Amino acid sequence: FPTRRSSDLKDRMKVEAAYGRMDDAAKGHPYLERERALPGTLLARERFAGRVRVDDRGNAIFPHFDAQGLSGFEIKNKGFTGFASGGTKGLWLSHEAPDDNRLVVTESAIDSLSYAVLFADNRARYASIGGKPNPQQPELIRAAVARMPVGSEIIAAMDADADGAALAAMVRKAVELSGRSDLRFVMQEPFGFKDWNDQLRVKPVFFPAAPTPFLSPD
Repeated sequence: FPTRRSSDLKDRMKVEAAYGRMDDAAKGHPYLERERALPGTLLARERFAGRVRVDDRGNAIFPHFDAQGLSGFEIKNKGFTGFASGGTKGLWLSHEAPDDNRLVVTESAIDSLSYAVLFADNRARYASIGGKPNPQQPELIRAAVARMPVGSEIIAAMDADADGAALAAMVRKAVELSGRSDLRFVMQEPFGFKDWNDQLRVKPVFFPAAPTPFLSPD
């Protein structure tokens, strides 16, 4: 990664300060629950602790991470999508556990959360790109792939369109560049819907509260 300039470091500090003032959405989020059909029981899972926050305007906040840590955050609400001023896209990431055996990579954090409801799996970790990728993100995906335990499955769960196919190819390339012959690559897309949240909103799924504590977040 390129060396950061002093202005970049100031921007990062501003992003970190703004993010630090936000509350965890573990107690629920009206927009995500009502408009996006994401159950509060999912947001309360330790897998996603601190990975969804709420700002003072009620927006849903999704932090992005790069090799240095917090790099920015997506801002979502009904009819609105934005990104942290001065921030840069990294990857939105769930927490990781030592016995995980799947990495699900999606286009958006909302799609990752939707996938987690549709295909409940206590041993899956999640990552999202946040739309059109920047030059740094392929390496971040490769690094996320490389962190997976032996014998894991890497799932490119993108939108059912040409852009989604291109992003899935990028994930496949990241798996190849990881040099890990033990990993299995899978491409999966929603059938009959453009993205996973479209599918979830049409076909809501019951998602229970976590029965046991999650392993300590990374």
